Amino acid sequence: MLTDHTLFAAADLGSNSFHMIVARCTGGRFTVIDRARTVVRLAAGIDKRGGLEPETRQRALEALRQFRIHLLKVPPSNVRVVGTSGVRRLDDQGSFVTEASEILGLPIEIITGEEEARLINLGVAGTGKDEGVVRLIVDIGGGSTEIIVARDRTILVAESLPMGCVVFSNLFFRNGKITPLLFAEAQKAADNTLKAVWDRFSGMTWHDVIGTSGTIKTTRKVITSQGWGDKEITMDTLDKVIGAMINTESVDKLHSLKGLPQDRASVFPGGLAILRSVMRRFSIKSVKVSKAAMREGIILDLSRDSGFPCNA
Repeated sequence: MLTDHTLFAAADLGSNSFHMIVARCTGGRFTVIDRARTVVRLAAGIDKRGGLEPETRQRALEALRQFRIHLLKVPPSNVRVVGTSGVRRLDDQGSFVTEASEILGLPIEIITGEEEARLINLGVAGTGKDEGVVRLIVDIGGGSTEIIVARDRTILVAESLPMGCVVFSNLFFRNGKITPLLFAEAQKAADNTLKAVWDRFSGMTWHDVIGTSGTIKTTRKVITSQGWGDKEITMDTLDKVIGAMINTESVDKLHSLKGLPQDRASVFPGGLAILRSVMRRFSIKSVKVSKAAMREGIILDLSRDSGFPCNA
């Protein structure tokens, strides 16, 4: 099958979902022409010995079989596949990565939290309009949360924290119950994690706060669907979402929350606890939501390395 050298692809084997995008880069700009997403719940499927439960492994490998179909027309040199927090946690990561790589026909790179932060910032900076401003970027993933202060593509400070929507939902809302006490416990745990790194951010200033990825995008979708706000997330609108969620009393009843995709219900409580803690700790008044994050950053990196750099 012929490959198209204007095509680039990025795949992200995340702790909650596996994502893939294919973009065409022409005239110095890239346009996403194909995307795929499968909810795998990798982090939730890690057993006590650090291995993957059979059902989770099967979901993960089937997702990669589907990704391979999408990637056939993309030159292998124009593809980067990365594993993040969930894959890093696996004791048998070598076994999983070997099998997954064979299915894809491509290498899989297990990246550090620092590299995640670099790629997230690259995606935000490459698709943003305001040049030269300092941004605070918050990316709540399934297994980790990246907090970044950057000016354009230059990172001033970044932390990758061991808390994410899957991990926290499993820890604090494992039986599906949602109560004020459980939410307070989850938020306190997030507070303690943030307190440990606060000195690195204290005293810094920024012009904009940018939120990326699933938890933050979903929160804004709920806010707009409920008619509580428009483009940005404020503490007031966030608290309305949290209150409505707690009032359902269980994950099984979260389907009544307008705007919440069903496949995100089980990981929504943990993500909201982290988001509220971050907004409170950093005294954030409002969060703008970016469409771009790590995958777009990978595309920009690949295009630059190919000698034909592009932007969104």
